[in-house]
Amino acid sequence: MAALGASPSCFTHAVKLNMAGVQFDASQPGLRPRELDIGARRDVAATLRRHELVAAGIDCFIPLERFTKLDAVERAMTALFESIAFAEFLGRVPVSFFMPSDADLVNTINQEATRRGVLLADFVRPVGCAKCGIGIDPAAILLEQKNPAQEIAALGDRLVAARVNDIDQAGQRGPIGQGRLDALAYRVALEVCGFRHLPVIDCRSWRQPVEESAQCVKRWNDLLPVGNL
Repeated sequence: MAALGASPSCFTHAVKLNMAGVQFDASQPGLRPRELDIGARRDVAATLRRHELVAAGIDCFIPLERFTKLDAVERAMTALFESIAFAEFLGRVPVSFFMPSDADLVNTINQEATRRGVLLADFVRPVGCAKCGIGIDPAAILLEQKNPAQEIAALGDRLVAARVNDIDQAGQRGPIGQGRLDALAYRVALEVCGFRHLPVIDCRSWRQPVEESAQCVKRWNDLLPVGNL
């Protein structure tokens, strides 16, 4: 949602784009979980209800190197734990992140998520942590010369979060329908595996995020007649 503008205009854009829900970015000013007290969180929930939107999940993509530095790891863990707590408040929505490799941190993070009943979606490539759910990013997979639909089939019920994006022939990220992704095969794979969460348009690096998100919504919804974004 961060690419759609500052809060609260980002919610308005989501409605105009005919989206069912929004994905929060833990780094977005005004919506950072660590800065939201209980009153602010209730305001966010009220805003969602007012716009007839649901929370799809939270992005907390902390660079992995911060988990390896003594002067940064505590702040990184605090930010991640606050995101997990916010995810619980929003209805136990998934948290998308990069799982660090340190075994003690892995156990601590998984314990906190389990305690709060929140699913974790690890986006480390190649597939990293075996103890939590997996997030899939078609653009990243295509850059590895792999097939996103085939990866979904291999992941099965471990798939917790799915992006809707593509890459063009120059390797630039953008909306589906203009690049290398077989969007229909990708969507069918999500349906077949029983993916039950909202797929997320990740438009943060797109040239025209609002306009291209609108294109992406239409193309995605035209692929199959049911289960739209």
